[in-house]
Amino acid sequence: MKSNNKPYVLLVAELIYSKICEIKKKSPELSNISAIETFIGTETYKKISSGKFHEELISKLSKNNFIELKTKKKNT
Repeated sequence: MKSNNKPYVLLVAELIYSKICEIKKKSPELSNISAIETFIGTETYKKISSGKFHEELISKLSKNNFIELKTKKKNT
């Protein structure tokens, strides 16, 4: 499955990256490794690692007949 001409799996990568960037902005003295370790303790990490993030994503897409809400195009 793709979203905006990119695989849906990239949505989780973008979410992780954005959350780690938020952590770094709040605490710029943290190393990248420390920021990642901090992310691992978050609710977002728990949602992703439990599979709930992807379950919700697939549920939203299937309810919309796999039509991407942003582009209004059907994903195959």
